[in-house]
Amino acid sequence: MKKRITQFVVDGCKQGLLLFLMLCYTLGHAQNTTVTGKVIDANGGPLVGVSVKVKGSQVGALSNPEGNFSINVPNQSAVLVFSFLGMKPKEVAVDGRDVLNVTLDEDASSLDAIMIVGYGTQSKRDVTGSISSIKQKGLRDVPVANVSQMIEGRIPGAYVTTGSNKPGTTPSITIRGNRSFRASNAPLYVVDGIPLNDAVTDFNPSDVVSIEVLKDASATAIYGSRGANGVILVTTARGKAGETSVNYNAYYGITQVVRKADVFNGEEYVKYMRDAALNVNPPITSDNLIFNSDPTVELASIAQGRYTDWQDLLIKKGHTQNHELSVLGGTEKTKYNFSLGYFNDEGYFVGQDYTRYTGRVNLDQNLGSRIKIGASILASYSENNGAGYNPYGVSLISSPLGVPYDSAGKFVIYPINDSTMPNPLVGKEKDKFINLEKRMRILGSLFAEVEILRGLKYRFNFGPDLRNARSGNFNSTTIPVGILPTASTSESFWFSYALDNQLTYDKTFKKHKLNVTALYGIQERRNESSNISVSKLPVETTTYFNLGSAGTIDQVGSGYSRWDILSYMGRINYSFDGRYSLTLTGRADGSTRFAPGNKWSFFPTAGFAYNISEEKFLKDVPYLSNLKLRLSYGSVGNEAVSPYETLAQLSRTQYDFNGVAAYGFIPSNVPNKDLKWETSTTGNIGLDFGFFNQKITGTIEAYQTTTTDLLMDYALPYTTGFDKVVSNVGSTRNRGLEFSLSTQNVSSKNGFQWSTDITGAYNKGKIIELSLGKVDEVGSGRFIGKPLSSFYDYEKIGIWQKGEEAQAAQFGSAVGQIRVKDQNGDGKITADDRTVLGHSDPTFTFGFNNNFSYKGFDLSVFVVGVQNKMISSPLFTGNTIALGGRYNQLDVDYWTPNNPTNAYPQPQRGRNVNSVLFVSSLKYFDGSFIRIRNINFGYNMSEKISSKIGAKSFRVYFNITNPFVFSPYVRDHKGIDPEIMDNPATVNYQLGLNVKF
Repeated sequence: MKKRITQFVVDGCKQGLLLFLMLCYTLGHAQNTTVTGKVIDANGGPLVGVSVKVKGSQVGALSNPEGNFSINVPNQSAVLVFSFLGMKPKEVAVDGRDVLNVTLDEDASSLDAIMIVGYGTQSKRDVTGSISSIKQKGLRDVPVANVSQMIEGRIPGAYVTTGSNKPGTTPSITIRGNRSFRASNAPLYVVDGIPLNDAVTDFNPSDVVSIEVLKDASATAIYGSRGANGVILVTTARGKAGETSVNYNAYYGITQVVRKADVFNGEEYVKYMRDAALNVNPPITSDNLIFNSDPTVELASIAQGRYTDWQDLLIKKGHTQNHELSVLGGTEKTKYNFSLGYFNDEGYFVGQDYTRYTGRVNLDQNLGSRIKIGASILASYSENNGAGYNPYGVSLISSPLGVPYDSAGKFVIYPINDSTMPNPLVGKEKDKFINLEKRMRILGSLFAEVEILRGLKYRFNFGPDLRNARSGNFNSTTIPVGILPTASTSESFWFSYALDNQLTYDKTFKKHKLNVTALYGIQERRNESSNISVSKLPVETTTYFNLGSAGTIDQVGSGYSRWDILSYMGRINYSFDGRYSLTLTGRADGSTRFAPGNKWSFFPTAGFAYNISEEKFLKDVPYLSNLKLRLSYGSVGNEAVSPYETLAQLSRTQYDFNGVAAYGFIPSNVPNKDLKWETSTTGNIGLDFGFFNQKITGTIEAYQTTTTDLLMDYALPYTTGFDKVVSNVGSTRNRGLEFSLSTQNVSSKNGFQWSTDITGAYNKGKIIELSLGKVDEVGSGRFIGKPLSSFYDYEKIGIWQKGEEAQAAQFGSAVGQIRVKDQNGDGKITADDRTVLGHSDPTFTFGFNNNFSYKGFDLSVFVVGVQNKMISSPLFTGNTIALGGRYNQLDVDYWTPNNPTNAYPQPQRGRNVNSVLFVSSLKYFDGSFIRIRNINFGYNMSEKISSKIGAKSFRVYFNITNPFVFSPYVRDHKGIDPEIMDNPATVNYQLGLNVKF
C-alpha cells in the first residue's frame, strides 16, 4: 500500500512538472509576437535597409526594397528602435499592435548626411566649404509665395529684403554683403543643376525639397564667374521606389491692413492749413483765401464736419489661396513625381492681384544597371495685375475735405477742383486703368548618366529655358495724363540654355576616398524685345488691343542681345581616414561680353577640413560628437558688363538740315576693349561642432572677401564729349562673422519635443579704392572706408527757436526752420557740412526659430531681426512732408510759436518741398527691427481619423505672418514699417491643410 502511494505521488509530480513546463512554454511563446510594418521618408517613399531593433536586446531586422519589415518581439510592451543613415532615429512602442508604419525624418545634423555641393553630392563629413542647408521640414514651417522667402532668417549671412507687400513681389537676397557697384549683387540660382539668369518667381515653393546656399570661394568656385555673389542650389522633389503617394496641400488666407500712414484727419488738416497761412507776410486769416482758389467744396465740408479718409476708401481686405497636388512614386527602374499648383493673391488695393499656374514633371529611368536618364520640366503661367500701379501716395496728400462722389453718385475726378490732386480711387473704376503683365515659362533639365567603369561616370545635362513676358497699359480719360486715352505694350522673349558634359570618378580604398569631377559647359542667352506707346485713342473700349487706331504714335522700339559663356572646370575631393579632407577646384570661363584678349579668366580655390573629433584622444569624450575645422581660400569672378559694351555704339540724334528736321547717328559711348572680370577673393575659416550625440550642433565662421578690378564709371573731362567711360578701377572689402546653433531642448517619453534654431551674421563692408584711388567720390555718394550704400547729407539737430534769430540768420535760416549741424565749424552751412549719416546695409542680422510638438500638436514661432541699419523713408519726402499749406501731410509735430518743438519745421503757405531748407535731413531713421515673422500652429490627425478618408496623414494648421514688429521707426516716428515704407503694413492669417494619401 505504501509503495502504491509513493508511486502515485511520483507520477503526480511528473505530470505536474510536465504541465508546468508546457504552461511556461505556451506562455513564453504567446508573448513572443511578430510585428510587421513599413518604413517611409517624409515624402512617403520607402526606405531600404532601415535597422529595426528591439530596445535592450540584440533582436533586429532590416527593411526590404519596399520598406517593409518583420520582427519578433518578446512582449507587447517592447520598444522598437528604427535607425538609418542620414535620418533621425526613432523609438516606437509596440503597445499591443501587430502592424507599425513608421516615418523617419531627415537628420540635417548627421555627420554622414548627404549635401548637394554643385555638380554632385558630398558627405557632410567631407565638406570643406561654407555651405548652409535647409531641408524639407524647415522649408514647410512657413507658407510662402516664392522660393526666395524660404531663406530669410534660416541661412546665416543671407540677407533677405522685402521692399513691397504687393502681390507678385519677389524679395531680394544678398549673401555676405554687397561688393559691386555696377554689377548685380544677387546670388546665382541653380535649380536641379541648371543655372538660371533670374530669380525663381515662376516656381512653386512646394516642389522644393532642399535648399543649399554656397557662400565661400571653395563652395562657389565650381560656378566660376557666376558665383561671385554666392550660389543658391534648389532641389525639387523626385520620385522614389515604392507605393505611390498622393499629396494635397492648400491654404486660404486673409490679408489685413494693420498700420497706415498717419496723416492729418479733417480737423487737424484745417488747423494745419490755417497755421501755414499765418506764416506768410502779411498773414492770411480768411478761410475763403486759405482753402485753394475754389474753396466751395472744402468750406462746405468744414461747415458740415464732412471729412474723407481716403486710405480707408482705397484699402480693402486681401485674399490669398493656394492649391497644390502632387503624385510621387515609382519602381526600382522608373521613378516619377508630378505636381500641379495654383496660387492667387488678391491685394489690398482694388486692381492689384497676382495669379500663378504651375505644372512640374520629374522622371528618372534606369536603362539596365549602368545607364540612367531623367527629366525635370517646369511649365508656368502667371498674370500680375497692377504691379506698376500705386495709388497710395495720392491718397496721402489728398485733402480730407474733398468728396469722392457727387450727390448723384458720379465719380469726381478732382475732389477739390485741384488738378494736382486727382481722385485716388480712380483705380477702382472698372476698365479706366489697366496695368497687366503676363508671363509664360518652360524650364527643363534633361540628363543622361552612364557608368563607364566602376566608379567612373559620364553625365550629360541640358537645360533649356524659354520665357515670354507681355505687358499692357491703358489710361482712361478719367486719369489726368492727357486729353484722350493713352496705351502701351511691351514684349520680351528670352531663350537660354545650359549644356554640361560632366565626368566623375569615385574611388574608396582602405582609408582613402577620392572624387574627381571634370566639366565642359556652354551657356547661352538670347533676348528679343519690342515696345510701342500711343496716345489719343478714339475709343476707350479697345484699351491696348488696337494701338493702330491711335491719333499719335509716341514711341516705337525693339532690341536684341545675346551672350555666351564657355567653361572648363576641374575639382578634386580627397579625404583620409575620415579625419582630413582636401578640395581643389579650378574653373576657366570665357565670355563673349569681353573683347578679345580679356574674354578668359581662371578662378582657383582650395579648401581643407580637419575632423578633430575623429582623433583617438577625443573619441572617449562622452559629450563631444563633432568638432571640425574648415579653411578655404580662392577667387571667383563677376562679368558685370552688358553685351556689346566693349564695342563702340551709336545712338540716333536730330539736327537741322537746311531748315528741315533730319536724323543722324552719333557715338554714344567710349569703348574700352581692356575691360575684364571683377574678381572676388575670399578667405574663410569655419568651426563645426556637435555635443551630446548631436543634440546641440552649430557652426562658427569668419571670412574676408576683397573684390578688385571693380567695373565702374570713370569720370572724363566734358571736353572729350563724354562724361564717363566704363573701366576696371577700385576695390571693396567685406569682413564678417556668422554662427548657427541648433538644439534639441526637450525630447520626453510622453511625446513632448522642443527644438531651437538660431542664426546670426555680422558683416561690415567698406570701399578700399575708387576711380581716383583712395579719393572719395562725393557726387556718387561713395567714400573710402565707408560701406557701399552710404547716406550722405546734412545732419538735423533740431529747429531754430525764439531767441536764436541772429544765429539762424547767420546760417541762412530762420526761427521755426530746420537746424543742421555745422560739421566743420566755419560758422556757415555749405555743401562741405554734409556727412555720412549711416548706411542701408545692416551690420547684424539674425533668425530665431522654436519648434514644439506634443501628441499630434505642433507649434513653430519664427523671429527675424536686423540691427545697425539706416533707412531713407520715401514717406518723409515729397509733398507728404513739405508743410506748404496745400496738400495733406503726415501728422507730425510741427513748430509754431505756441508749440516750440524740435521735431519738424513751421508750415508756410505756398512753399513746396524744394524750397524747404535741408528738408532731406528729415527722411533718415534707424531701420533696426525685431519681427515675429511667423506663427504656425497645427494638428496631425490620428491614424484612425486619417484612415477614414483613406489618408496616410492629415494635418490642419493656422498660420499668422508678420503679426508683430518692434522698431524705433514705427514706435517713435509713426512709420508704417521699416521694410515696407510706402504702403500699408499687413498681417496675413491663413488656414491650411496637408493631406497625404
